[in-house]
Amino acid sequence: MRVPPVEKRPRRSLRVRGWMIALFVVLVVLFLSARGLAGFYTDYLWFDAIGYGKTWRGLLWARFAPAAVFTAVFFALMMASLTIADRLAPGTRALGPEDEMLARYQQSVGPYSGRIRIAVSAFFALVAGGSVSGQWQDWILFTHAQSFGIDDPQFHKDVGFYIFRLPFLTFVFDWLFAALLIVLIVTSVAHYLNGGIRLQAPFQRVTPQVKAHLSVILALMALVKTAQYYLARFELNFSTRGVVEGASKTDVAAELPALNLLMVISVVAAGLFVWNIWRRGWVLPVIAVGLWAFVSLVIGAVVPAVYQQFFVNPNEQAKEKPYIGRNIEATRAAFDLDEVSVQAFPYAEDLTDADLVSNAQTLENARLWDPDTAVRDYTLFQGLVTFYKFADADVDRYVIDGELRQVLIAARELNQEDLPSQTWVNRRIVYTHGYGAVVSRANSADTDGQPSYLLQDVPPVGDIPLDRPEVYFGEKLDGFSLVDAKQDEFNYRKGEKDVFTRYEGSGGIGLSSWVRRAAFALRFNDVNLMISGQITSDTKIMYLRGIAERVKKAAPFLRIDAD
Repeated sequence: MRVPPVEKRPRRSLRVRGWMIALFVVLVVLFLSARGLAGFYTDYLWFDAIGYGKTWRGLLWARFAPAAVFTAVFFALMMASLTIADRLAPGTRALGPEDEMLARYQQSVGPYSGRIRIAVSAFFALVAGGSVSGQWQDWILFTHAQSFGIDDPQFHKDVGFYIFRLPFLTFVFDWLFAALLIVLIVTSVAHYLNGGIRLQAPFQRVTPQVKAHLSVILALMALVKTAQYYLARFELNFSTRGVVEGASKTDVAAELPALNLLMVISVVAAGLFVWNIWRRGWVLPVIAVGLWAFVSLVIGAVVPAVYQQFFVNPNEQAKEKPYIGRNIEATRAAFDLDEVSVQAFPYAEDLTDADLVSNAQTLENARLWDPDTAVRDYTLFQGLVTFYKFADADVDRYVIDGELRQVLIAARELNQEDLPSQTWVNRRIVYTHGYGAVVSRANSADTDGQPSYLLQDVPPVGDIPLDRPEVYFGEKLDGFSLVDAKQDEFNYRKGEKDVFTRYEGSGGIGLSSWVRRAAFALRFNDVNLMISGQITSDTKIMYLRGIAERVKKAAPFLRIDAD
C-alpha cells in the first residue's frame, strides 16, 4: 500500500518478529489441520489394505488437480486486483473525519503491504479452490465426455453434453461469479484503506481510477452472468414444472425467452459498466443493475408463473401434449424399449393335478415367509444374548438335498451398545465381531409355527456348513475394532463358559508404528490408541465395517439400493 514514510525500525528486531509470527502461523495451521492430515493418511492406509491403492491415487488426483487449478486462478485474480488497487492509491487527499484512523492503519501495516496482499490472496484462494475438490465426479465426467449419438428435441444438443459437460460448466461459471464477487468486495475494502474511497468525504468520494477499476470487475461479472443464463437454458431440460420431467410448455414459451432476454440485458450491463469508466458518477451502473433486477423478477419469475396459471393450467393436457411425447420418446430411447420384441404367451385356462405335479419344484419354492416377520422370530429365538442382533433377512437360494431351494438368511451381528460392560477394552478389543448366521426355509414352518431352520444356534449347526462363523463386516456394524491385540476376542458362550478366539483373516490395517497409532488416534479422537498396552506391532485396526459404507468409500460413484 502507498503510505507516508514512517520511522525505520531496527532490521534485526523486525526479522526476529517476522520469524516468530511465521512460526506461530505454522504451528496454528498444523494444529488446525492435524485431524484432516490424519484422515488423509488413514484413508490411504485403508484403500491400500483392500488393494485399492491405485483407486485412492486416482480419486486424489481427481480432487487435487481441479482444486489446484482453481486455487491458482483465484489467487491470480485477487493478487492482480489488489496490486492494481495499491498502484491506484492516491498520493495525498484532504483529510476527512475518517482519515486519522486510516492514517494510523497505513503506518502500522504499510511496510508489510506486499506480504498482506499475498496472505489475503492465498487465504481466499485456498478457501475458494478447496471447494472445487467436491466436484471431482463432474470433473471426471467432463474430461471423459462421450457422444450418445442422440440429440435432445429442444436445443438439438447431444445427450452426452447434458451428462458429461453441462454439470461441470455450470459449476465453473457459478464459481467464477462468486470469485469475482469476493474480489470486488476485497478490492473495495483495499481502495478504502488506501484512500481511494472516502464514504464521509465532502469532496469526491471515489477517485476516477478506482471507479474504472471497480467498473472493469463489474463488467466481467456481467459477462459471467451472461454465460450462466446461457447454460441455464439447457437446464430447462431437467425442469419439473410440467406434468412430466423435462422442458414444458411454460419453460419453452415463457422461461426460455426470459433467459434469452436476461442474456441480452447482461451484455448491455457489461457495456454500461465499461462506458462508466469515462463518465462521471454511478448512474450507468445503477441503471444496469436496476434493469437486470426488474427483468429477473418480472420477466424471469412473474411472467412464467402467470403464463402457467392462466394459459397452460386451464387446458394442460393439450398444451403439454408435445412435451409429454418428447418424454415418452426419450424414455423409449434410454431403455431401448423400441427394440423390445413382444410375443404372445399361450396359456391354458384349466389347471389340472398333472400340472401341479409337473411344476412341483416351482410350487415348493413359493415363498410364504415375509423377511420382516422372519427377523422378529430370529431375534426372539436365535438372538441368544443381548449383544447380538439381526439387521434384516435376505432372500437367497441354496442347494438343499440336491435341489435348489429358496431360503431366508440373516447374519448374527454384534450390537456393542448392549454389551454387559462398556469399557474401552470390551468395546474395541474383546467384543469385535458377531457370530454365525440363521438360514430357514422360505416356504415352510415347524409344527410350532417357528421358521424351519437349515442353520441355527451358537455354535452353528444345521444342513448348511459354515466354516468361519465370525462376522467382522455386516450391514449395521460401525465404529472400529482392534484384532490381534494381547487380549483374546470373545467368540461365543457355551453354557456358562465364554469361548475366545484370535483373528485369522487378512483384513484390517496394521498398527506397526507410532505414526499410524497417532494418525488413528487423531482420526477417531481416541487417545487410548496411543497409550493402550493391549496394542502390539501385530495389532490391526478395522473400521468402515458396514458393507454399504465400504462400497461407498471405495466406489463413491455407485448408488446402493435400500436392501
